This record gives sequence, structure tokens and C-alpha cells, in this order.
Amino acid sequence: MKVRVFAQEKYRHELKYICSESAMFIIESKISRTMKRDPYADLNGEYVIRSVYFDDYRHTCFFENEDGVDPREKYRIRIYNQSAGRISLERKRKKSSMTGKDVCIITPEICELMLSGDHKHIGSYMGYHPLLNDWIVQSRTGLLKPVMLGEYVRKPFVCHLGNVRITFDRNICASRQFDCLFDKDISRVAVLPTGYHILEVKWDDYLPDVIYHLIEDGHLQQSTFSKFYLGRKALGGNVYELW
Repeated sequence: MKVRVFAQEKYRHELKYICSESAMFIIESKISRTMKRDPYADLNGEYVIRSVYFDDYRHTCFFENEDGVDPREKYRIRIYNQSAGRISLERKRKKSSMTGKDVCIITPEICELMLSGDHKHIGSYMGYHPLLNDWIVQSRTGLLKPVMLGEYVRKPFVCHLGNVRITFDRNICASRQFDCLFDKDISRVAVLPTGYHILEVKWDDYLPDVIYHLIEDGHLQQSTFSKFYLGRKALGGNVYELW
């Protein structure tokens, strides 16, 4: 039996909503008058996120998400604006409605080895970072492989009160071309119906009432599934076909 150890780090509250474009526009116009834009975004207040997700030969992450297993975790490699300037290995942890994230910055060489499944040479990086060490162990014992590339355009807003972060994620797509992580043009399939997007709200100890009432108008559809799960469902086919 695999023993799964979850890091004792602070979790954040998280809510997710599936929104129509019209609802997104209204909420964004309200939020923009109350919260600040993320300083790392471009002139339009946006950036493109790409993530390659890993799963084991049992597709544990997929089925745990589908079954609502609690707690659970998954690994991903994330980049911004198709650039190799910042490549991060992340472990996303889910516990009830709380989330946590462990992060380490990796080099393009390490990234290439992870995506190619070169376990022999990636093992030489043991000691590089505890999170990478954990990934290497999981990749050897659970035969981790990249299973999906997710992409979307994010417009984030932040507030120092409660350390609140609200993100408007549009054009959410999935692809099997995870070996083309840095390519500008890849084949994609839409994850949600046309005109629908995802709104995420994260905070630490409290969510200020003024922000809560700007978001919660009684018409939003709260979602418990992740972009990883929705993306793999959108790609269709037998989840075991990669093995």
C-alpha cells in the first residue's frame, strides 16, 4: 500500500464558479473598482497559463477527483505566456474546500527530462529540491506520466485584506501535446461550452464581506471539479490509453 504524506503547510480557502461571459463581465467590472490588478499581469491585466499534469498508471488523480477523495494531491509543471523564463514544478493539495501548493523552480533541462519520462537521468537531480525529490520517488513507484496539457487566459485581482485573490479564467482548453509545452500553436479542445469560464476565489483567514457580496449574487454555479479533471473529460477516450 502506498503511504501518502501531505505537507503540513497552511491551506487557503478556495471557491470555484462556472460563469457565463456576461456574468463574468459584470463581476469583473465590480471587482476592478475594489481590488488591484496583479502586478505580474500584462497591460490588459492578463497572462496565459499552461500546465502539464501528471498521473500514475492507475490514474489515481483522475479517479480521486471524480470520487471526491479527501485529501488528495497532484503534480504539474506550470509556465506563463509560453516562456521558459519561469518553469515551476507544483504539488497542488486539496483538503475539503481548502487548497495548498508546494512549488519549486526547475530548469528547462529538468523539465525536458520530466516530460520525456527519462527516469534514469532525472534521478541524478535528487537533492535539487525536496519537492523534486518527492516527484522522482512518485514517478518511479507510481510510473508518473504527463497526461494532459491545460491552457487558459487568466485575469487576476488581489486584495491585502484576507490575502484575497480572485481570478477570471477564460478560454480554458486541454491538449494531449504536452511535449509541445513551449510551442505557440498547439491543438486544443475547449473544456467548457462556448461562452463559459471559471471564476476562482482564494483567501487565507477571512473573505471581506464587501468582496463576498460582489461575487455571490445567487446566480453562479459553484463547481467542485478541477481544470485537470474537466480537461481530461473533454479530451475523451479511454483514460488508460496512455499506458
